[in-house]
Amino acid sequence: MVCHFRPERRLAALAAATGLAERDIHARIWESGLDADMDGGRYTFEEACRAVADALGCTIPRETLLAAWALASEPDPDVLAVVDALRRERRTAMLSDNGPLLLAALPRHLPELTPRFDPLCFSSELGAVKPTAACFARALTRAGVGPERALLIDDLPGNVEGARTYGLGAIVFTGVADLRRELARLGIAS
Repeated sequence: MVCHFRPERRLAALAAATGLAERDIHARIWESGLDADMDGGRYTFEEACRAVADALGCTIPRETLLAAWALASEPDPDVLAVVDALRRERRTAMLSDNGPLLLAALPRHLPELTPRFDPLCFSSELGAVKPTAACFARALTRAGVGPERALLIDDLPGNVEGARTYGLGAIVFTGVADLRRELARLGIAS
């Protein structure tokens, strides 16, 4: 929700870099479960680069791979404005179900994200994805707070419900205007 998800841009870039059809790339990386395994922490960055190259059947320069991976994430300036307002009085962290490729791409390709969140909690590093209790527990430990002091904002209702079950406050993100209203209802300036 901090970024608009544009997977078609990543597929187009990978197709341009490899000469493969987008549907073949999607089948080899996403339908095969490779991407889910990367998100779940099965691969280090080096292993993920090799696994993607093996799945695609060709060598792809790392910078090309990272640039393509980052293209699926388009930062939302309106959401980032809310984050900036929250940061004036609160600590903000990111909990993302993503693998080591996007994490490695952040500094160069999505530099506006990294300084706004401390910590960055990626499922690939946590070894668990939302909405599992393990994911929330590890992210909270990393952030150094208990569930009663955390608020998850997520665009997937299942993740929000999982967070609430684990004891976190949680809001389903449906848009910036609704988010601001929900935060105001909780007494949080945004």
